[in-house]
Amino acid sequence: MAPVLESERLRQRLPSGPWSDLQVLDRVGSTNAVLSADPRPWRVVIANFQTAGRGRLDRQWQAPEGTSIALSASMPLPADTARWGWVPLLVGVAVRRALRRLTQLDVGLKWPNDVLICTASGLWRKVGGILCEAVAGATPMVVIGIGLNVWQKEQELPSDAATSLFLNGVYVDRETLIVQILNELVEVENAWHTTVLDNEYRNSCVTVGQFVKVSSAQAGDVNGVAVDIDELGRLVLDQDGERVPHSVGDIVHVRPAPPSDGLPGQVPSRARPADRARFVDQIEEQLLGSPRTLRRAEVSALAGVDEAFSRSLWRALGFANARDDDVVFNQQDVEAVKAMVAMVRSGLVTEQTAIGIARAVGRSTDRMAAWLLQLISDMMLADEGFEVDTTRAGDVAERMVQVSEEVVPLVEYVTRRNIANSIARMVADAEPESHVGVVRTVGFADLVNFTRRVRSMSERDLALLVIRFESLVSDVVALAGGAIVKTVGDEVLFTHRTVAGATQIAFDLVEAVERDPLLQRIRVGVATGRVLGRQGDVYGNTVNRASRLTGHAAPGEVLVDGDTAEVLRRIEGIDVFDVGPITLAGVGDVQAAAVSRTGSHTHTHADPQSADDESPTSATQEEPTP
Repeated sequence: MAPVLESERLRQRLPSGPWSDLQVLDRVGSTNAVLSADPRPWRVVIANFQTAGRGRLDRQWQAPEGTSIALSASMPLPADTARWGWVPLLVGVAVRRALRRLTQLDVGLKWPNDVLICTASGLWRKVGGILCEAVAGATPMVVIGIGLNVWQKEQELPSDAATSLFLNGVYVDRETLIVQILNELVEVENAWHTTVLDNEYRNSCVTVGQFVKVSSAQAGDVNGVAVDIDELGRLVLDQDGERVPHSVGDIVHVRPAPPSDGLPGQVPSRARPADRARFVDQIEEQLLGSPRTLRRAEVSALAGVDEAFSRSLWRALGFANARDDDVVFNQQDVEAVKAMVAMVRSGLVTEQTAIGIARAVGRSTDRMAAWLLQLISDMMLADEGFEVDTTRAGDVAERMVQVSEEVVPLVEYVTRRNIANSIARMVADAEPESHVGVVRTVGFADLVNFTRRVRSMSERDLALLVIRFESLVSDVVALAGGAIVKTVGDEVLFTHRTVAGATQIAFDLVEAVERDPLLQRIRVGVATGRVLGRQGDVYGNTVNRASRLTGHAAPGEVLVDGDTAEVLRRIEGIDVFDVGPITLAGVGDVQAAAVSRTGSHTHTHADPQSADDESPTSATQEEPTP
């Protein structure tokens, strides 16, 4: 049995806010009845055991002691009575948010007052219910009753249509869940006088899109497809082509019909890409946990920050600059802004640094996301010629969502590991006296004849070539303990803390590329000296020398500057061939040498223009840093 709930312990766990009056009762008939008898706003009554709990239509609700949450809260109703029909629906949004934050469950809402879980069998089962009762008084209020199955076993459930968190592999203490629900109720109440959360409910409602039966005393049974929730919170059915709203007051029973291909008028629970906008919105909601419901000003207000900062943060993350009236944000955006603001206000970082952090994360993850999606797409479409139509696009998208559940924790782990590695390199580079930049050996390599080959390649073959090159480079550089600064198609810029390590990478790249019939030939320039690291890139004369040396290297050759050559002369197993001074554009005269592993071949430096009329692109060539 779960621990007994205690008033004082719960009060201590709630942050400062409106819930000043919280009471836990050991045994009570109905928590809703307790609050309705003394209607004051922002009160909470929780029962360890409720003997006469009520659901809609005065149905009895009871659970074994210690196995569930039986909670009632009193809150002010919106001033606009037209919004009252939305109150129980938005309470459902708050409960769903709480469950989504604390569990990995797929949580849905059945109109108008049930909270559902999609079980491992793929069936929706009821895990909780909501009962909202308006209370008259000087200030119109609503008493909200929430019942949630937490620890029940199968034999303790009221019906086969019910489930509990425990039966779905979730082990969460009731106190934590209660605190989260109360916090979410405050967030929802802040906005329930507006329509900003309505679409979040619509997208969470499993009733919409299903063929349902509505029973009422006045009209009897009515069948139709649930197509919308209207502005008053009513369920809209398509009944023989006519859109008919049904209010809470005249609904006795609404239940999604089981899927059936032969059921006329049935709409799939998830839109397919034929309805592209809706499909993308649903995919985004699944990834982020909530749909687009907020405008920029609303995000700023909920996060407690001025719009200028949230706009700068959004741009730094690399997202489209939305117009003020666009509903493109959700609760995750609010939480992200809150986290960044908290770092600034605590003094941990400056506002400028916070924007820089956002830019670093945005740029890195944008490329990573595109790369991951391409990998999944190639895997799924390889047998179909890599052709993408709307159906295949939908299949790839849904597979990517599934993969992301495993990838996101991996990204967190790798990020932490790479931060640790970066700190280790910084400490190792620290010197008694302050210097600009750090000493690194920089390598720049590019594929030979790439531009010519591209002209005769299909897009598919080009993609395969680039992927092959990036994979090969990643393996070679990682094995030698180096770091890839960036890859741009046929080029790679890498660094190593030692001359020997960078030169090993250069040799291994030449040999690996020559063994690969698709890649064929590569040339490499290597230079040693100080570099300045900024935004994950490196700058300075050392980078420029490596880049320009590559343009003078012959196919299959590794060309190094004088400082690198002097170190390599003292390393056994490496041959160094002086080439003499070379004039590098923007750099000047540099003593250069061609290097190779001893016994690999007889080396003869040649003018690269005789074998290839290309030179490295300007993507990674920098002007000398002052």
